[in-house]
Amino acid sequence: MEKLKKFKSSNYAVMLVYVIIGLIMILNPSFVLDAVNYIIGILIILYGLIYSISLYQKWDSTMYGKFDLLGSVLCISFGIFLIVNSNVLSSLIPFCTGVIIFMDAIMQIYKSFTLKKVGFIRWWISLIIGIILVAFSVYIIVNANDISLLLIRIIGGFLLFDALTDLVTSICITKRSNIKEKFEIEVK
Repeated sequence: MEKLKKFKSSNYAVMLVYVIIGLIMILNPSFVLDAVNYIIGILIILYGLIYSISLYQKWDSTMYGKFDLLGSVLCISFGIFLIVNSNVLSSLIPFCTGVIIFMDAIMQIYKSFTLKKVGFIRWWISLIIGIILVAFSVYIIVNANDISLLLIRIIGGFLLFDALTDLVTSICITKRSNIKEKFEIEVK
C-alpha cells in the first residue's frame, strides 16, 4: 500500500510538470523556441570552450591540431550566432521539411506524366496531388517561423492530453484499489 502512495505522489508530480510545460508551450510558443535556441547555443559554446581548453593542454602544431582549433572556434562562433539570431534554428526545421516535401512533389508530378504515357486513365489524380504538395511545401517554406510556433503548440497540447489521461487513469486505479481494500476488509 505504501508503494502505491509513493507511486501516486510521483505520478501526480509528473502530471503537474506536464501540465505546466504544456500550458507554456500552448500559451507562449515563442518563449519555448527562444529557450531551446539559447540552450542549444550555450551548449555549443560550452562544447567549443571545453574542446579549446583540452586542445590547449595537449597542443601540437601539426595540421591536425590546427584543424581542431578551427573546429572549436567554429563551435563557439556558431553558438554565439544561435544566441544572437534566436529564430534561425526554429525556422530551419520547418524550412528543411518544406524543401523535402517540395522535391517529393516535383517527383510526384513527374510520375503523373509517366502514368499518362503508359495509358493510366486516372493519371491526373497524381498530378493534382503533386500540385497540392507543391503549394503546401511553398507555404511551409515561406511561413517556416509560424509553422514552428504551431508545432510547439501541438506538442504542448499532446503534453496536456497525456497529463489528463494519466490523471484519469490514476483516479481509476485509486478507486479500484480502495474498493478492493474495502472488499478484503469485509470478507475478513
